[in-house]
Amino acid sequence: MAVTDVGVAAGGLGKTVAAAIVQFNKSAVTPQTLTMVAAMPGTNTVQIPVYAKADYASIVTNSASGAEETTGSAASITSAAVSLEVLRNNVFAQITDLAAYGNSDALMVNAGKILGNAVAAEFDNHACALFDGFATAVGHDDGLTFAVLMDAIANLEANDAPRPYSGVFHPKQVYGSFGLSNEFGGVAAVQASNGAFTGMGGGALEQQFMGAGFVTNIAGIDIRTSTAVPDGATGRKRGAVYAKSALGCGYIDFGGGNFIQLETQRQAAEAGTDIVANGYWEIAETVDLHGIEVDTEVA
Repeated sequence: MAVTDVGVAAGGLGKTVAAAIVQFNKSAVTPQTLTMVAAMPGTNTVQIPVYAKADYASIVTNSASGAEETTGSAASITSAAVSLEVLRNNVFAQITDLAAYGNSDALMVNAGKILGNAVAAEFDNHACALFDGFATAVGHDDGLTFAVLMDAIANLEANDAPRPYSGVFHPKQVYGSFGLSNEFGGVAAVQASNGAFTGMGGGALEQQFMGAGFVTNIAGIDIRTSTAVPDGATGRKRGAVYAKSALGCGYIDFGGGNFIQLETQRQAAEAGTDIVANGYWEIAETVDLHGIEVDTEVA
C-alpha cells in the first residue's frame, strides 16, 4: 500500500521552509452548469421527471368567432424518469506520524486539500465524459470560432432549450493557435476565424479578453474551461454548450451544497493517520437536445 512517509514527504522535513506550493487540478467547473438534486435522507436514488414538450400546433384548439364555448381536444401530458443512483467516489492517503510532525509545513492540511481537489476533479471528469453522448454536434476541422458558438445556440434555441447556456471547453479550444482567442486578433482568417471581434474599438468583449486574458460570457454563453474535456479524433477536443436541463446530478449534500466529505481515521498500529475524501454523486443525461457537443481542432 502506498504510504506517505518521511521518504515521500521530504519537501519540508526537518527544515525551515517557506509557504508550501500545492499543485491542484482545475476542478469544480461543472457543478454550477448541471441540474443538481440532493438525495433526501433515507434515500440513495434521485429521480428526475422529464416532461415531453407539448406539440402546441396539434393540441391547441382555435375557436372561431362566436364559438368560443367550443371544447378543445384532450391532451396527454407525458413524462419519463431519469433515475440517478448515488454512488461513492473516494480516495485516501495514509500519513505517518513522523512525516506529519517532522514537516514544518501543514502536511495534513495540504494532503486533505489535495484529496478533496482530486475528488472534485473526478466530478468534472464524469460530467465532461457525457458531452460525446449528445446527439447534436457542431464544429469543423479548424479552431473554435464565434460562428461555431452561433451554430450551437441556433440548435439549442430551435429545440427550446431554456437559458442560461454554459459552454465548457478545453483550454486549448479557447486559447492558443486554434483557440477562440483568434477572433480577437487583428488578422482575420486565422484557423478559419473570421475576426468576429476585430476592430470593435475597445468593445466589451475585446476589453475583457485583452485586459483580463479571458472572456466570461459570449452571446449569453457562460464560458468555462476544464482539462477534463475529453479528446476527440487526433488533435481535437470535445467540449459542449448546454442548458442546465441537459444533464442531471444526484448527490449527497454534506452542507451548503457540498458533495465532498473529508474524514480522518487513526491507524495506531501503523503510527499513521488515514485521510479519506468521499464524494457521493451520479450524473446522467436528462434532455439530449438541450446539449450540443462542440468538436474542434486544437493542434
